[in-house]
Amino acid sequence: MFLNSLLYVLYGPGKGFMKTTGKTVAFYTLGCKLNAYDTEWCREQFEGQGYRVVAFGEPADVTVVNTCTVTGQGDAQSRQMLRRAHRISPGGTVVAVGCYAQTDPDTLVEMPEVDLVVGTAEKTRLLDLVNDTCSLGRSFVTSSRTADFQDMDIFNFGGRSRAFVKIQEGCNAFCSFCIIPFARGRSRSRTLESTATQVRRLVDAGYQEVVLTGVHIGDYGAGLEGLHLIDVLEAVDGIEGLRRFRLSSIEATYITDAMIDFFAASKKFCRHLHIPLQSGDDGILKAMRRPYTRSQYRALVDKLADRIPGIGIGSDVMVGFPGETEAAFRNTTDLIEQSPMAYLHVFPYSPRKRTPAARMGGQVDAAVKKRRGADLRALGRQKAEAFYRRFLGRSLEVLFENRRTSGMGYLQGVSDNYIRVFSPGPDAAMNQVRRVCLRRIEGDRVVGEISESDPGWAGPEGG
Repeated sequence: MFLNSLLYVLYGPGKGFMKTTGKTVAFYTLGCKLNAYDTEWCREQFEGQGYRVVAFGEPADVTVVNTCTVTGQGDAQSRQMLRRAHRISPGGTVVAVGCYAQTDPDTLVEMPEVDLVVGTAEKTRLLDLVNDTCSLGRSFVTSSRTADFQDMDIFNFGGRSRAFVKIQEGCNAFCSFCIIPFARGRSRSRTLESTATQVRRLVDAGYQEVVLTGVHIGDYGAGLEGLHLIDVLEAVDGIEGLRRFRLSSIEATYITDAMIDFFAASKKFCRHLHIPLQSGDDGILKAMRRPYTRSQYRALVDKLADRIPGIGIGSDVMVGFPGETEAAFRNTTDLIEQSPMAYLHVFPYSPRKRTPAARMGGQVDAAVKKRRGADLRALGRQKAEAFYRRFLGRSLEVLFENRRTSGMGYLQGVSDNYIRVFSPGPDAAMNQVRRVCLRRIEGDRVVGEISESDPGWAGPEGG
């Protein structure tokens, strides 16, 4: 995108021109959408200094692994990718950045494959630290994260069809199982003006959809007197040229009646919400320090499904939290079976250092966690298929990505209510929102056709 490149050269991070280093850089991201946003920002910083970005797996002068620590598996995968980066580029610089780098830097510093460890608050200094050869073999981690929000503007979201905008960082909730407040610090918010400016830039650059993201996005307004998430939603909704937008995830207790009214009335906000549940048992929820009951959660999702027909509601669910009995697990499965959910993200409980849950009695056996996780994933697939079947023979607005599937060569994209759709069609439909009639389910795929009534329709085989 020429416009993006021009904007970056003119206005990119404090640079009046683009330096040329002749060096290459590769990135690998683990974890959440917030990590994806941070990686994208880092990529633009390196490009602005003349680095050429290559795909992870190719030899590179610098390889940056954006780590995750939300579970023990995230830690292990982070170490695995750092070792792999060194094998691919034994003479290059391997950098660990992000949440795991913040919470356990000593482990990473001791890895012979790792040259530099950079915590979450120092990631805005990443480029300078990499360019400073004296920093190699060192760790840059702060014990007290900054109280200010770091804007980290992005100008070209890596060729993706959807762009993320980070509007909130950190968390004050301190759920008993969660290490994220230790990794990303206390809650803080992006100003309304800065958020609107970033969204306008992305709209001007041609993006059809924006995803507002944060660690604890419902807590937007922390550090900004008198502002709340509804203010951001209304401001973004009013931006001219924006086709649609959505939230990455929001806690149940932060969805107010005013927000539900907004979701139901908006022509731009997507019919999709991701609302973490974690457990459907009141005793486990209390031990987790979650501020709602199973009945409150159920009442909320029922209200959303009633007020917003066709809404896709997804959720995070944890299995094997300390003290989770078979009866408690059945309470979770019963709640999910009875609720209007479209999909699940299922995680086994993983003890995290410094969290109260790691010291609790009643730790659940790994085999039991595995079985419960498999049961919930099977239930999640059933819920997803039932949701998909509701829309067979109907048309949905789908934002197609700029890629095709291997084999059939289908376009692929996401509907407003978060159904991944595959369809034949022309290249002209890429990065565009088109109406697609859903025809059939093939395994975990929903296959459709661009509707004849769509102005960009070019026949059942795309012309």
